[in-house]
Amino acid sequence: MKQDYKIIPTEPGEIRHIARKMRKDNVILAMIHGYLDQDGEPVISYDYQIEPGVESYAVRGHKVLPSISDIYDKAAEWPERELNELFGFEFEGLDMSKRLFLPDNMLSGQGQIIVTPMDELIRDRYVDKGGNAVSSAGGSSSSETVFGKINDEERRDG
Repeated sequence: MKQDYKIIPTEPGEIRHIARKMRKDNVILAMIHGYLDQDGEPVISYDYQIEPGVESYAVRGHKVLPSISDIYDKAAEWPERELNELFGFEFEGLDMSKRLFLPDNMLSGQGQIIVTPMDELIRDRYVDKGGNAVSSAGGSSSSETVFGKINDEERRDG
């Protein structure tokens, strides 16, 4: 059975109206997603289960949106709090007096996710401070050996 997935561009001022209509019609809020697109533009999408698929109401270019946690209860509160804590998105009207995941002594206001590009992870794990590839015995080796070691680890772990 094919499931449809429809993305509908939406403005921040429409979010609560859509949520109230969906709730009134007993539509399930499947998830609220947030991310930065390839251009670094914030995107938040509200996914509703509308058979035979999902309608995703996507807001682009805004890091501050109204909360719908009073409309969809915990189904909205948890993802809104998560997006606030991990990415720094703000939801007006959302109670953020306590942290959801992260310790209270961490920085606040900018989101806490640290994303490290793969080339940096590889460099930091397999290259010494002098820029030389490090073998499993601790000595230097060629980049072919480094990537062979990575592949060996992936096969063993995978």
